[in-house]
Amino acid sequence: MKKLFTKQICLMLMLAMLIPMMTFMAGAAEFVNLYDPSKASCGTCPTTAAGSPSYNENYYCSGLIEVKAGDVITFGPVQIKQGYFLTTYDADGNRKISQVKYADCKKVDTIVTGTEIVQWTVPEGSASIRMATSQLYAECTMITVNQTFKTADYFATMDKAGINVDLLRPTTASGELVNIFPVSDQVYEGRVDKTNAEIAAAAYRTCPAVPVKEGDVIYFGAAAIDQGYHLVLLDKNGNGTTTVQIDYMVQYDAIGNGFTVFAYRMRPGTGYVRVVAATGVYDDGIELATINQPFTAADYMKKFNITLPGQAPEGSPLYGKKMLFMGDSISYGSGDSASPFRTGRAWAGRIADRTGAIVTNASVSGAKASFMNADDKAKWLYTQFDENKNQQFDIIVMHGGVNDARHNRQIGKILESEDLAALDKAKTTYIGGLQWLFHNVKLSQPNAKLFFIANHHLDGHTTGNAKNMGPYFDKAKELCEKYGIIFIDLYNNKELNDKLETTTTKYLPDTLHLNAAGYEIITPYILDALEAGMTAPVEPEVTVAPETQEPETTKHVDPVVTTEAPAVTEAPATDPITEEPPVEKGCGGMIAGAVAVIALLGTAIVFKKKD
Repeated sequence: MKKLFTKQICLMLMLAMLIPMMTFMAGAAEFVNLYDPSKASCGTCPTTAAGSPSYNENYYCSGLIEVKAGDVITFGPVQIKQGYFLTTYDADGNRKISQVKYADCKKVDTIVTGTEIVQWTVPEGSASIRMATSQLYAECTMITVNQTFKTADYFATMDKAGINVDLLRPTTASGELVNIFPVSDQVYEGRVDKTNAEIAAAAYRTCPAVPVKEGDVIYFGAAAIDQGYHLVLLDKNGNGTTTVQIDYMVQYDAIGNGFTVFAYRMRPGTGYVRVVAATGVYDDGIELATINQPFTAADYMKKFNITLPGQAPEGSPLYGKKMLFMGDSISYGSGDSASPFRTGRAWAGRIADRTGAIVTNASVSGAKASFMNADDKAKWLYTQFDENKNQQFDIIVMHGGVNDARHNRQIGKILESEDLAALDKAKTTYIGGLQWLFHNVKLSQPNAKLFFIANHHLDGHTTGNAKNMGPYFDKAKELCEKYGIIFIDLYNNKELNDKLETTTTKYLPDTLHLNAAGYEIITPYILDALEAGMTAPVEPEVTVAPETQEPETTKHVDPVVTTEAPAVTEAPATDPITEEPPVEKGCGGMIAGAVAVIALLGTAIVFKKKD
């Protein structure tokens, strides 16, 4: 009897500890959302914890959330282009950190293009936080402390709470789409500003004012991502109130070639909306805008019988390949009249249309291969690659040298060494900058097919060495041979240069940038070279000493300009366009206690933990 009683006591103790532990574990997937829409106010975070938000129609400020040093805050959706996300306060309610920005946070997951879930660790001295969320997400933001959630978790939490997040979840349209932007005599051939004043502009088209109400979601495309603004909101009396830029919209579904389908939820006080669209996206009159009828890129393409990149008829070896183009304004398409609003069509877009390749054109007007000072960073070939290197590409096409020649940058020499310090020091020259780029591209994109384009002649352009780029490209060809990169030589292609009439302004109106007709001439030459290169033998591997490689987890530090850089005379810039997630705490003691009881009983119990 005594033994039986002892066993019963032990069993009761074990159950007393196991039940709460199992309950805890069963509820581990339940996320506690600390964002309360009823406590959020229109505006940005105040200077004190007890203060009122500063009015800003594009932001909503959350209520105060108590935290402690070391807490891991996971929050979203956030738009990566948004100015800042968090403000922290000390124990006395005084502002500690005014703005926690995207660069301060760690990406957890992507919801849609440009919209993410991020994470930030609370530093010493902070006792509370407030989040500044985009006005778009005033009703559907999620904030957790020491609970890492991802996109699927976010949607599950919102769905359970009955919160509509359709503008973040692209779905194929159902039923007939009602286009509020049809071809009609009501469409204005121009743009409108935030006062609703109509302004003649051949490159824009604007739909008539369409009635909407707070909470309505407008979907529209194909929209040029680089366009200044896309919507004009009007009040209930028809008076214009504001223009809406990309920073305050959702990139609902990417179309490609610099175009997307946007989604935007109507803010309070809005009575009407007008869409401002880019003409020439494909053809005039194929804008599509709907109210509360979501549609994807595929829906858009199907409606207007347009081939979606990656879905073109098979046949080209580039079909479905993921391609990265880098270069300057010529590669970007600054003079391309078929690429309005600087949407980066050029030869990249034309190749995508003809082959079904999936293209990213990262080219930037004014870009150089060389890097001499901090001003070069934004217009440096390597920066274009650095911003895209976390993606894996099948094909990478590099173009550069025109601006190095125009600005009289020294050509430099090829280094035999692959030492990073030596390469970094040499990047002040054209070839040094290219070698730095080639080295890093080969390291992080080992499976990509690599190409380099030597620009055609610019016989009518007199800035710097633009009329004599031969020495630059001769050296570039030698460097390509060293790294096994396919060299596309347009410079010495007499047939092409004759067709482009490079001594005239027929296809080079400003003597520098190709017009649309010029791109139509040049594209087949580049396309033929790319397709031929895809069937060429695999290029030789470049041996890189292990000690010179950057660790994969270390982001390259911005290069430091040395004082030993060669003195050069710059020609005037005349470009007209120129860790693991934090471990959840709290069940360790329970598990330890349970194990102790189990050991006393001599019973082996196995738990299968559900992630």
